[in-house]
Amino acid sequence: MPKFFVKPILDPTHELPSHQTLPPHEHQMEIDDSPDPVRTLLSWKAPSRPFRSKDKTYYTTIAIIVVLLILIALLIQEFILVGVLLAIAFVAYVLGFVPPDEIEYKVSTQGITIGDHFYFWDWLDSFWFSEKDGAKVLNVLTHLRLPGVLLIVLGETDQEVVKRVVARYLPYHEIAPKTMMDKWATSLQKFFPLEAKHL
Repeated sequence: MPKFFVKPILDPTHELPSHQTLPPHEHQMEIDDSPDPVRTLLSWKAPSRPFRSKDKTYYTTIAIIVVLLILIALLIQEFILVGVLLAIAFVAYVLGFVPPDEIEYKVSTQGITIGDHFYFWDWLDSFWFSEKDGAKVLNVLTHLRLPGVLLIVLGETDQEVVKRVVARYLPYHEIAPKTMMDKWATSLQKFFPLEAKHL
């Protein structure tokens, strides 16, 4: 008659011999008690965009340019272009007349937050500082199509402090990079200023 060998069932309270103890990862979960790696490094409030009240010459110049371009568009019967020009004139009026809202900016170990929008460091390329309409601005070049550059108003925040923190994650440009469009816009503004120079 055949013999059957039955493996004895161990009592759950039975302790295994020392040579049969399970490795730590098979019978317990180790908990990492290290500090949270996601933390805010800098935070401040400032206007959502650079702003300076424009004088009457700004609006007059914009109006003259738009009227001339609309007349040209009507002559060549480009009626859609007329609508586009009116929309651009309206946006220029609003941006020059209506003060921007104040929003919160945050620089964290994960990326940059601008109001309700968040950008991971992997999405960003490099940064530099500039001044626009009397405000100090942190410019951050992105890998995205839109927006290509983030404009972050520093307000009362120390530029050197921001520079030290952001430089941990992104390369810094000593000289601001300029595209052909930027150079063209600068030269056009030099020869055809939209408003009188302020002393």
